[in-house]
Amino acid sequence: MMDVYANAASIIPIDRYYEYDLYDLVIESFKNLEQQYDTSSRGIDLIIVANAYSQKLNSNSLIGPKIAKKLGKTDIPSFRVENGDASGGTALLMGYSAIKSGLAKSVMIIGVEKQTDYPSKYFNEVLSTCLDEQMYYNGVTPHSIAAIMMKKYMSKYNVPREYFANWAIKMHQNAVENPFAYLRFTVDLNTILSSQIVSDPIRLFDIGARADGASIVILSSEKTSESIKINKIESTQSRLDFSPSLPSIKTLRSKIEIKDVNRTLFEIHDSYSVIAAIMLEELGITEPGKSLYNLDSLNVNLSGGLKARGYPGGASAVYQLSEVYMQLLGTFKGKKITDAERSIIISSDDLGLVSYGIELTR
Repeated sequence: MMDVYANAASIIPIDRYYEYDLYDLVIESFKNLEQQYDTSSRGIDLIIVANAYSQKLNSNSLIGPKIAKKLGKTDIPSFRVENGDASGGTALLMGYSAIKSGLAKSVMIIGVEKQTDYPSKYFNEVLSTCLDEQMYYNGVTPHSIAAIMMKKYMSKYNVPREYFANWAIKMHQNAVENPFAYLRFTVDLNTILSSQIVSDPIRLFDIGARADGASIVILSSEKTSESIKINKIESTQSRLDFSPSLPSIKTLRSKIEIKDVNRTLFEIHDSYSVIAAIMLEELGITEPGKSLYNLDSLNVNLSGGLKARGYPGGASAVYQLSEVYMQLLGTFKGKKITDAERSIIISSDDLGLVSYGIELTR
């Protein structure tokens, strides 16, 4: 079995790009990639595009081959992976598996999402298509599911509403230093508690900040001086659990090794503050009911996470891997971890039904 390495990574700042379409976002990220990695001379065997909502939000299908054509790589097999906001994790698993099996030597993983062209009412309806049909046709949204989980968490662990504000405060502090982040400002407790109620008790600052973005990662069997090894990618899935719990994450914990927490960089899928809290606890990183009281002692989401770096939908995991790649090489331009040799990425959908655990070492 071949070893798999991340050999290059590119991202553009997450933002509202009203002047760009989906393809323009990819081209901007590709320009950045070409400054560090010549894809023509080094060869690409396969292109996988991670994208969740292009058919609904951009009226575009078959975007894999279309993107390949825009990049001048019409002759390279290309396809799109859709698995909701976990699309990036799925694409990385497919690229990793292709190299591991010997099917390909070098794979370009592109994550792209263009989400900001529509009003919230329509956009939330699109997000709700990730729920099962009964929920979707009865008007249930991911926000309302997260609100129930938050109420159950507050009751189970007897924590106040203020407890969840700790996540937003910490993520915004981290994002201030990240030049690729969408919301580069700090927030205080009063601002969070007085923000708009989205689905009680969920407020605006409890939700990942969705916007546009594109990121590219090169996976390869070739080890270079710029390589970060991908040791494994594991996947799990489960049903909703309002106990509250994230069974897919609990199962993932048995498949990936959580060790040496102080020297490990964690990038988790914090679609909601309550999801972040449960995720840290299901991974065994923190004690149940107390995870958001201990954030200063953890190397978690130094990018600012989905909450403040920004939430590029199906491209999220490609952003996570790109940022971790730069962190482990020591080239990340935002808040850095020192002496880290290892990282764990958790990619998931909005509500943690499908999850991927990605383990990397320097």
